[in-house]
Amino acid sequence: MSYLKQSLGIIFPVLNIALPLLPASAINPQSGKADKTRPNIIFILTDDHRPGAMGYAGNTIIQTPEMDKLAREGVYFRNAFCTTPISSASRASILTGLYERSHKYTFQTGPVREEYMRNSYPRLLKESGYYTGFYGKLGIKYDKKELLFNVFEDYDRSGKYTDRRGYFYKTIGKDTVHLTRYTGEKAVSFIRNAPADKPFCLSISFSAPS
Repeated sequence: MSYLKQSLGIIFPVLNIALPLLPASAINPQSGKADKTRPNIIFILTDDHRPGAMGYAGNTIIQTPEMDKLAREGVYFRNAFCTTPISSASRASILTGLYERSHKYTFQTGPVREEYMRNSYPRLLKESGYYTGFYGKLGIKYDKKELLFNVFEDYDRSGKYTDRRGYFYKTIGKDTVHLTRYTGEKAVSFIRNAPADKPFCLSISFSAPS
């Protein structure tokens, strides 16, 4: 967590949390100094996670120490809300910045329309010089999703199993690990290997709520 915080410029997790702006690590090739006008960005999304399912929100049963730490050290928006709390529709809104009534995408529809994805945040950032990456559950249908990011890996829990085994099929070295750990390790690797001469935008989407 400390390494992630030192490396990012802005972090936008769901559940109404945001860390304060931190210095970007990207170096302006002309001046040789950090370019604070183009901060690094890390976007964290969790799946199937209601706002109250978090210790910082007052839940005394569920233990979410890392998210609680983000909330304590950042900004917690108590009155934020989602206009369309449906997985695929909400994910399309996050990518495009449009309400569902505009992009008209949800379950059992065709892919998100190209005219909307052309203005999606990863594409705009990539075209403006950001090094972009994605790990986890994208959750939408779009034929050119690999083109949105420089580094891309789309995965979700395995539907082959109905229990926790669905989260254990990715490997790190010789170890089979939970998808949460796998995504975290991939995020750290992305940050460590991101080009030093440009800012980055890393989007990570966790399948497991906690």
